[in-house]
Amino acid sequence: HISAYEIEHTDEEHGTQKITFIDTPGHEAFCDVRTRGAQVADIAILIVSAEDGVMPQTKEALACIKESDVPYIVAITKIDSKKANFDTAKASLNEHEIYLEGMGGDIPFVPISAKTGENIDDLLSMILLEAELEELSHDTSATAQGYVGEAHKDMLRGNSATIVIKNGTLSTGDVLASRMTLSPVRSIEDTVGNKYDSVVAAKPIVIYGWTDLPPVGEIVDAFPNKKAAEKFCKACKKETESPSA
Repeated sequence: HISAYEIEHTDEEHGTQKITFIDTPGHEAFCDVRTRGAQVADIAILIVSAEDGVMPQTKEALACIKESDVPYIVAITKIDSKKANFDTAKASLNEHEIYLEGMGGDIPFVPISAKTGENIDDLLSMILLEAELEELSHDTSATAQGYVGEAHKDMLRGNSATIVIKNGTLSTGDVLASRMTLSPVRSIEDTVGNKYDSVVAAKPIVIYGWTDLPPVGEIVDAFPNKKAAEKFCKACKKETESPSA
């Protein structure tokens, strides 16, 4: 699964903005999941320990980021630790061609402590600055499209999927469909249970009532009615079943 959640951050330059985080598993066995996460993300954060420098999972994550061609920020963690050595961490990054701003490169970085919260606000402001530099935007008038972050069976409400809306506006009454499954949008909830009549990018939401569990990382599109969604699914199924040339 790929967890998704939304926070608000306020600073003097950008005012109050919402940031959606997509959190992928760190173990190398989940490379395919992390790759999907990098593809969904507009900006990636590469986590590097001030104690250990670049580790095997760091190299794996960097490869996914580069393959997806998304801009990224380096967060150097554990700066509160007695074992932290910024010079060693920087040298380790240089060895793997990760050249930081002010140190011969152009990759933005923020030294942080998850334990004490030191410089976390600076990291969030850096994300907003990077989004501004990349001129990230979305079209609220477009038909909604998103990605599946998580999917599981809910004992009370049936098949459930967390969706990260990437573009457009999704409203109750629409029908979401991936290649092989669909769900009427009877209710829109965020990841903490708040309900909405409509949502825009990059809101993480939970949709219940899928005909089958959609795969994690799958693209989903909104349709005006169930008939149009079913037509799309049937066309995808037919394409999948057609013998290759």
